[in-house]
Amino acid sequence: GGSYAHVEDEVPLLEELGVDPKQIYRRTMGVMHPFRVEDSTDEDLAGPLLFCLVMGACNLLAGKLHFGYILGWSTLASLGMYWLLNQIIGGGEGIGLNRCGSILGYALLPVVGYSGIVLFLPSKTGMLSKALAVLCVTWSSRKASVGLIQAMPQSEGKRMIVTYPCMMLYTLY
Repeated sequence: GGSYAHVEDEVPLLEELGVDPKQIYRRTMGVMHPFRVEDSTDEDLAGPLLFCLVMGACNLLAGKLHFGYILGWSTLASLGMYWLLNQIIGGGEGIGLNRCGSILGYALLPVVGYSGIVLFLPSKTGMLSKALAVLCVTWSSRKASVGLIQAMPQSEGKRMIVTYPCMMLYTLY
């Protein structure tokens, strides 16, 4: 027979997977304050994955089954922004793929909030819905561009060049 380790000796599952709920909460609250700049040196992807699942659940409640689109688009967007940002920087220290995906994923939170709020609006194409969409896309774009520029100090003077693709990215969600 084999011997099994006792449950008490096992490392907690979240710790083994590298998921830190306190860090996810801290970064989430950092995104929820639109004008607060937060240091985003970590490469956590658990929070962004959770946000994508919540956005997919909101779309499911609206009668749209878009989990694959959301996860696929998030992956392609992270790869595209990673490539674009490293091309903008040129030589020198660029940004890592995980860090880029983490910043873009956490900045997705206002758009996820919009997908939940729009469930309760009487008109999905009305003026209020459109105004909220513009607000959430602008909020997400600002948080992403500030985080990405903070992650790459050599891109300090290129804020609009970083913000424009972020704006296009969050508009497509």
